[in-house]
Amino acid sequence: MRDKHSMVEVELRARGALSAEELCIALGVSQPTISRLLSHMGARKLIRLGRGRSVRYALAREIGGKAGRVPVYTLDEAGRAQLFGWLEALEARQWCVAQESPWESLYGRLFRGGLFPGLPWFLDDLRPQGFLGRAFARQHGSDLGVSPDPRDWRADDIVLALTRYGQDLPGAFILGDAMLGAVQERLIGGVNVIPVAGREHVYPVRAEAALTGEWPGSSAAGEQPKFTACLADAGGVLRHVIVKFSGSGGRPEDQRWSDLIVAEHLASVVLAEQGIPVAETCLLESGGRRFLESTRFDRVGAHGRRGVVSLMALDSAFYGSMDTPWTAAAERLFRDRRLTAADAGRLSALWWFGTLIGNTDMHYGNVSLFLGPDLPFSLAPCYDMLPMMYRPGLEGALPDKLLTPLPPPPQAVPVWTQASAWAQLYWSRVAEFPALSTGFRAIAGQNAITLGQYRERFCRG
Repeated sequence: MRDKHSMVEVELRARGALSAEELCIALGVSQPTISRLLSHMGARKLIRLGRGRSVRYALAREIGGKAGRVPVYTLDEAGRAQLFGWLEALEARQWCVAQESPWESLYGRLFRGGLFPGLPWFLDDLRPQGFLGRAFARQHGSDLGVSPDPRDWRADDIVLALTRYGQDLPGAFILGDAMLGAVQERLIGGVNVIPVAGREHVYPVRAEAALTGEWPGSSAAGEQPKFTACLADAGGVLRHVIVKFSGSGGRPEDQRWSDLIVAEHLASVVLAEQGIPVAETCLLESGGRRFLESTRFDRVGAHGRRGVVSLMALDSAFYGSMDTPWTAAAERLFRDRRLTAADAGRLSALWWFGTLIGNTDMHYGNVSLFLGPDLPFSLAPCYDMLPMMYRPGLEGALPDKLLTPLPPPPQAVPVWTQASAWAQLYWSRVAEFPALSTGFRAIAGQNAITLGQYRERFCRG
């Protein structure tokens, strides 16, 4: 019996979670024998997943020399904490999430019993990534005993980092009691607030700190230099922002990034005028830099939060088709009732708008959805929408190629007609904006003419 007991552990360590029937076949024993073997295994070691005939068994494992069971909390829009469930590390690099009331939106048929082949997909966006993620890894990597490059981190490294330094993660999740305590201390002690009237003095200092690798706040993704802040207006109303900024060296590429910051702001303005929800933006100039301030849609007031997840995390989990346009994702999500028809249509319109303003960076990480227990998801406001085809090259080259969009296929003409009207208005606004460089305004003017010609040829009605 002792040998058989060891063989159960060997199978579970090598293959991950298995049903009793699968263990019977692997060990060549009867169902009663497997039941006896499992009953003799410690409750802290053996994890039972699912219910009824779908029950599977797995072995728990440690993280960083400690128990691999971590409480996961969420904060609501008023800043109140609730226990979401328990994240458990399993052998064979699997993970499970145990909830008293499972969220329908997270599991589907692929993740029965809360079992995941790696870090649960809805926590994947919490991993340090982009400009701020690299700053986080440089600051805390040594203490954690991991690489200073977060791209090298394993799931265990990520969870360990989030339980030690994850008090200000994107979205509403908090991992571990220590981080919940840190968040609740801020409820009492307050947050570090910048008065709106004084931000022009603070932003240049924050920008320099971000460039020197100091950890500048929440790990918002994206490669462009940025930092986060909490602002207080004259009436004391608080809002959290992400702030991008240009270079201050006076080089041609600094000017181009400054132009692109303005271009991103104008895209938000034009889309908002069309009734499209966007992350509200504001332009500032100080210390020889241009700043783009975007209000965060995953924060409410000083302490409230909203759950969000990227389209990349969602698609990776259920479809694995991140190389297709947003339009294809919209169709899949609507077909599977993960998006409403209205949100799917909005996502498709945004993709066409992006193609018509030269946004060559419309990857799935640049779309977010509000996350809750039920389906469908809600599409979050648009962000990071700008003509990235004009970003400086690696050696400082400044692209000036004019827009040459592909004609729309017949089935896309209605949404293309709508999006092309927005894009033509956009390029006209860019061409007329006085704070932009003369060269970039000239490019915009020509692109507006090109879109006018396309619309004459392809629009209907």
